[in-house]
Amino acid sequence: MIGIFNNKVAVFNKAVNAKDIGAVCEAGADMLRIALEQCANPNVSMTLKDTYRKQCNNVIEHLIRYAKQPFVPVAHSGGDGEMVGDPYYSEKNWFSDEVPKLNFTNIIGVQEVKDAFMVDVVAPLRPEFQTVYHKFRGNQLGTQILLYGPPGTGKTHIVKCLAGALNCKIAVVQTSEVLASVVGVAEKNMRDIFAQAAELDRCIIFLDEIDSICSDRSSDDSRHTKSILTTMLTCMDGFLKTTKPNQLRIIVAATNLPWKLDSALKRGGRFETQIYVPLPDEDARKKFVELDLNKLPHAENVTIDYLAGRLDGYAGADIKAVMKQIANEPLRREVLNIMRDGQAKGEVVTLSDCDKVLKNYINGVTPETLLRFKAYDMGVSYEELLASLKRRE
Repeated sequence: MIGIFNNKVAVFNKAVNAKDIGAVCEAGADMLRIALEQCANPNVSMTLKDTYRKQCNNVIEHLIRYAKQPFVPVAHSGGDGEMVGDPYYSEKNWFSDEVPKLNFTNIIGVQEVKDAFMVDVVAPLRPEFQTVYHKFRGNQLGTQILLYGPPGTGKTHIVKCLAGALNCKIAVVQTSEVLASVVGVAEKNMRDIFAQAAELDRCIIFLDEIDSICSDRSSDDSRHTKSILTTMLTCMDGFLKTTKPNQLRIIVAATNLPWKLDSALKRGGRFETQIYVPLPDEDARKKFVELDLNKLPHAENVTIDYLAGRLDGYAGADIKAVMKQIANEPLRREVLNIMRDGQAKGEVVTLSDCDKVLKNYINGVTPETLLRFKAYDMGVSYEELLASLKRRE
């Protein structure tokens, strides 16, 4: 459906250039209809829904300008492929003004992930390790890393902590911000990100949900993103090479769907280092629970150990959401007490509150999700792993 939608975008732009008001309205209406249908579809990813909304907002804004003025020309492509006078493109500062005030101590659990970053990224910058790294890596300090794992495991937070530990400015790039309705604008956004990074001595480009723009080029999902992927790969090639001492350039990408990525991303010289970000283990779950439970009045039998045990299989983001919902239970009772009786009664979190929330909460990480990651790590398809497990039964 995204392919049909992009065809409508092309028809819309062509109609604007031709000053064909009837065709402009017809194509715009088709785009809005498709977007509404897709945004109501629960099987469509949030990233694509954001893209539909952004593109339709652009169309609506353009139609408003079109109605107010005799004619506003839409961008046309210049001889070198750059967009000329594009009303949908505006320059943006992709990098944060300040370095995040975080470090690895702000990461709960995932010790193997922290160790991998320490070995691949942090240690080469320390004097005591530079001789051995120079022996095996030469002068290249930068790296390109792909983080993958279930949703909610804190991949974005980990990269921000890395930026703080390395004193690097960071560009946290949501792929929905890169995508655009007019052909060429997304590619221009991607080139801008790398151009701004090239002006900094120490920087991290973090591409979140990279599967949205870098899916396998042989799949139907990639028809509208092939040129963006090509542009990104071109920008990545040679990016890590530096010309000054202590320059540091790092590219980190994150995905919940590593099996959908184009193989060109994972070959040597690109995201050859892949790090799995797992669900929190028992100790990590206890720390997540402790952060919130210690702030709440609670019954004695509501313990950290009890909740950590019940939250096995939950990602860190889901644990935080569960704890928030648990806190809302006594809060709701206390508000009603004040409304009815004019005073609070000292409500606290009870085991009943915990059980109620956990019974109704829908965990974002399913057994199927974990099985798909297992298949990816084994280098087989999900279907092949299922067939193998059935044969063992």
